[in-house]
Amino acid sequence: MTQIDTHNQTGTNVAIVSQRGDGWGCLLARINPMSGVTVDQTATFSVDEESSMADWIAEAGAQLVRVLIPGSSIVCRTCSLPEAEPEQLEEALQLQTETKLLGTAPMRRTAAAMLPAPAHATTRTGLILAWPDASTFTGPDLEPAPLFIPDIAALASLVGGLHPKEPAVWIDREDGTVSLVMAQQERVHVRTTKEHLPDVATTRAKLQHLLLETAINSGSTVESSRRLAEDTISSITVETPPRMLHLPESVVASMAERVQGCSLDPEWINEWGLSVGAALAMSDELVPLTMFQDRLPEETPTIGEFTSQRLSSLDVAASLVLLAVVVLAIGPLVFHGSRVALLSVMHPGLDEQVRLFEENRDQQVMYGALMSESWPMSKLLADIASNTPEGIEIDSIRLGHGEPIRIQGMAMPSSGEASAALATRMKAMLEDSGVFTDVTLRWEDSETFGNRSFDISASVKRPQYRPAYDLEQDFGTWTLSERKSGQDADGNWADGTEAVASTSSPSSPPPATVPAPRPVETTDAGTPRPSGGSSATASRPGSSGSGRTPRPTSSGSGLASRGDADDRAGDLSSVPTGTVPEPLTTEQIQAMSLEEARIKLQEIAEARKRTRDPEAKTRMKDEFQALLKHMRELQKDGGS
Repeated sequence: MTQIDTHNQTGTNVAIVSQRGDGWGCLLARINPMSGVTVDQTATFSVDEESSMADWIAEAGAQLVRVLIPGSSIVCRTCSLPEAEPEQLEEALQLQTETKLLGTAPMRRTAAAMLPAPAHATTRTGLILAWPDASTFTGPDLEPAPLFIPDIAALASLVGGLHPKEPAVWIDREDGTVSLVMAQQERVHVRTTKEHLPDVATTRAKLQHLLLETAINSGSTVESSRRLAEDTISSITVETPPRMLHLPESVVASMAERVQGCSLDPEWINEWGLSVGAALAMSDELVPLTMFQDRLPEETPTIGEFTSQRLSSLDVAASLVLLAVVVLAIGPLVFHGSRVALLSVMHPGLDEQVRLFEENRDQQVMYGALMSESWPMSKLLADIASNTPEGIEIDSIRLGHGEPIRIQGMAMPSSGEASAALATRMKAMLEDSGVFTDVTLRWEDSETFGNRSFDISASVKRPQYRPAYDLEQDFGTWTLSERKSGQDADGNWADGTEAVASTSSPSSPPPATVPAPRPVETTDAGTPRPSGGSSATASRPGSSGSGRTPRPTSSGSGLASRGDADDRAGDLSSVPTGTVPEPLTTEQIQAMSLEEARIKLQEIAEARKRTRDPEAKTRMKDEFQALLKHMRELQKDGGS
C-alpha cells in the first residue's frame, strides 16, 4: 500500500474509491463551501485489502464514501434544453429522462442534471445517466454501504463551465471504457461507451473513430471533425499506462484554481484526476449524479415497530381477536384437563387422596370451630395438676368455658417448706405456665403455721397452649406414686433395685392380675351442679402422710374426679393403701414353680409401690430378692 500525506483543513471529509485493475485507489478530500475542494491524502489497496481500506477510511474520519462506476457500465444520454426559468428547465429535464431511459434502470440507479453552461451560451445541456441492473460492476464491500458516481459525471465536472476546443478523454483499456466530453458551438456533447481495446493500435483507431463520429453529430463539417480527431490523437499518449486521462490545458489550469492540495504533474493527474473530478461533482451542479445506489437500504425494524406494522393489517388484527376468543374459551379447559390427566398418571389413587384431603379439611374446620367454642377440659386439669407442688391437697376445681377457674385446697408443710410458701409457689407456677393469667391467691383462715386453706382464681389465657414442663412437674412421666414409693422416672428403686418386667413365656397365657382397689370420694347427690362449667374434687395427702379427710367443697359439686385424661397429670390422687401380701417363708418360696414365682414377684412389686409401712417395705424387699434368686435357679434347672 502506498500513501501520500498532505495538509488538512476543515470541511466535510469525503472518500472517493476508484477501481485500479485488481486493486482500489482511495482519495480523501475535504469539501468546504467557502474554500472548495482540498485533497488530504491518497492511498492504493490490493483487491485482498478491502478490510484494510475500510479501516483506513474509518481512521481518516470520512463522513461520505463514493465509488466511481466505470463508463462501460453506464448508459449516457444528453439533451438540449430551451432557454427558460430554472423550474421549467427541471420539469423539461425530468420529462426527457422518462422518455430516453424508460425501463432501462430502476430509479435508484437513474439520475439527471444540467451541465454547467458557458458564459456565452443561451441554451443548456442536460446529462442523463443510468446504471442498469445487468451491469457486472460491483464495488468494494464497505460498511455502511457507499453511494456511486459514474466516471463520466466526474469528467464532466472537471470540464465544468469551460468551453475548450479540445475534448476531455478518459480511457481504461482493462475494462474497455472510453468516455469523452466535447464542446462544440453552444452545446456540450458527453459520451461514454465500452470498446474492445486489446492493443495500442486498436485503441488509437477506436478513439479516432469515436471523436470523428461525435464531432460530426454535433454539427461540425467533416473536414473540421477529421482535423479535431487527428489533433486529439496526436496529443494523447496511449502506449504507456492502461488508463489515461487527457485534459485540455484550460481544464488543468482551472483545477489549480478549484482544487487545493493537488499536483499538476501529468502522472498524478492521470492517476487521481478523475477522483478529483468526482469530489468537484459533489460540490457543483452535478450533485444529483453522485448518489447512485447499488441496492435499496434495508432497515431492520424493532419488535415494537414490526408488531405495530403487522397489527395495522385488518386481517391480522381480526385473526388475533378470533384466536384470543378461542383461547379464553377453550384454554382453561385444556389446561385443567391436561393437569388432571398428568396428576392421574402420577397419582393413580387421586380420587381417594382428594377425598381424604377434603375430610382432613373438614376436620380442621370442625376442630377450629370447637377450639373457638370450647376448651380442652382434661388438658386444663392436667395443667393445674402439673403446677401443683407436693404438699398441696386440692379439694375442688371449678372450670367452665369462658369463665375464670377457681381452685380450693389445703396447703400443708412439706419437705421443710411452709404451707404459705407452697401456695405462693403454686400461684407463681400457674402464672409462669403461659396457660393462665390474672392468678389471685386468697387465704380462707388466718393460721400462720400448719395447714392453711386457700382459694386461687385465674383466667384462662391460652387453653390450647402446651407448655414444656420439667420432669419435676411432669406427673405423666414420673407419677406421684413412684415418687412416694422411692422410684425414679425409669422405675428404678432408690436402693439400686432395677425395675422388673414380666417375662412370661409365649406358650403360657399372661397371669391374671387384680388391680388394687381405689377409694372413691362420694358427695351429696342432692347438691346442684353449677351451670356453665364442671366441678371436680380430688384428695391428695400432703408430704407429712396425714390421712386427712377432705372437707366438703363450697361449690356444692357432687362430682369427685381427679381428671386424669391428660398423661401429664399422672396419678395425682391420694396413694391407696391396698392389700399387703402375706409374708412368705423360705419353704414356701422353694416350693413354688417358675410361673407361681413370677406371679408372686409381680404382686410384691406392685405392693411395694403402694405401701408406706417401712417394715412391710423391708420384708417385701427381702422376699423380692429371694423370689428372684429362686427363679434363676429354676431357669438353670430347666424350669422344673
